[in-house]
Amino acid sequence: MGRNVTAVGCVKKEIKKELKKHAATIHCSNTLTLLQRKITNALLYHAYKELMSKVEHEITIKELCRLIGYNGHNHGAIKDALRELISTVIEWNLIDDKTGAENWTASSIIASVCLEGPLCYYAYSPRMKQLLHSPSMFGKIDLVIQSRFRSSYGLALYENCIRYRGLPKTKWFDLDLFKKLMGVPPGKYAIFRDFKRRVLDKAIDEVNTYSDLVIAAELVREGRKIARLRFTLKERAKKTRLGKSDGELLISAESHSLKMQLSDDFLLSAKQVQVVLREYESQYIQNKIDMIKASKTFQSNKIDNVAGYLLSALRQDYQTVDKAPIDMKLQATHVLSLEIQSLKKEIEGIWLDYHRYRDEAIYQAIDSLGAAKKKLFMSQFYQFAEPTLNTVLSLQRTKYNQDNILDSPQVKALLRQFAWRELDLLPICSLEEFVSQQPENKISAWQKFKSYDPEHPFLRTGES
Repeated sequence: MGRNVTAVGCVKKEIKKELKKHAATIHCSNTLTLLQRKITNALLYHAYKELMSKVEHEITIKELCRLIGYNGHNHGAIKDALRELISTVIEWNLIDDKTGAENWTASSIIASVCLEGPLCYYAYSPRMKQLLHSPSMFGKIDLVIQSRFRSSYGLALYENCIRYRGLPKTKWFDLDLFKKLMGVPPGKYAIFRDFKRRVLDKAIDEVNTYSDLVIAAELVREGRKIARLRFTLKERAKKTRLGKSDGELLISAESHSLKMQLSDDFLLSAKQVQVVLREYESQYIQNKIDMIKASKTFQSNKIDNVAGYLLSALRQDYQTVDKAPIDMKLQATHVLSLEIQSLKKEIEGIWLDYHRYRDEAIYQAIDSLGAAKKKLFMSQFYQFAEPTLNTVLSLQRTKYNQDNILDSPQVKALLRQFAWRELDLLPICSLEEFVSQQPENKISAWQKFKSYDPEHPFLRTGES
């Protein structure tokens, strides 16, 4: 987000942008895209202080793009999203405190919008303003966190969990209602297995990767169907998404550290940070930072303009005979590399434990089908796997025959995939849920490694 500079040139810390989003608005049936959700929250954040006193609000398109983390130049996409918000109807039910009656209300998200040059004018309906300004049942949505999400499902789940911040768990949601809250179109992903893989697991993974919450789903069955679900909630420090390979991790960690030092310690604006990182090598920048931080004038706060001093040091290549800061930097890099390797070994152990647990659960589910159903299931599997079975029997005929063919690793893997696809109610938790049930030290290691490399194969959910 960068930093603001006042008229007299003093650097002013930017206030954390946090929107109080009404729970009834969050809990609505809608199919908003990710961009539409972000714009909705950003417009409300911008208008909130004057929501009831002004008929129409205005914001520059540049500021709107900044609030939602949109770096593109296609303002047509913004226009299309605003047009859809006008035509999107929100419904909500509120209980009258005096009569106890349930009152139904409906409104478009925004009543009108007008783009004039660089400005965007927008207005809310009177009913929508009353709802949005209500002081009760608010969920705080951090716009910085919001900008990180990559899917509407992930952001929708975050919106529906954040109102329970401070509690160990959310309330129970009926599955059909929850699908509506997530924006799943009616009739889509009717089989829970499909909904879980394509919506729920991915949304949970996004919340745990990009937000300040760690969540896991708890499911309740009625008969053989999933009927309700809720989420366990844990707070955690904000994470920064870094790279992939160990080398990329080190580079990304160093880049992030530089940005934080330039903005927090030396009070450079976001634009100044970008210019510095573009014009100078990272090691050169870090050397100057270490040199200045080691100086007595910096440590005694005698440098009036630390930003200007650092920029001069970079331009004029200030020198010092003290090499200790560089040695410390190399040592810190080495320590980070060792930590990543250690975490990777621990995460690999958790990953293997999960797959052993998952495989055992699949085999138990097959055995519990009952004689008739199990016979039918295995008959269908043999038909499905016939090409693979014939190949194994042909190439490894000295090792496998019709009696022990199921001992083949290839056939075992195929059986697991078939069971995963065909059995609707496998009692298997997701990888994230499995991790949340581990000892605290393993959970901590998992979260730390994920903050370094959220795309690592060991962190992926699914049936692989």
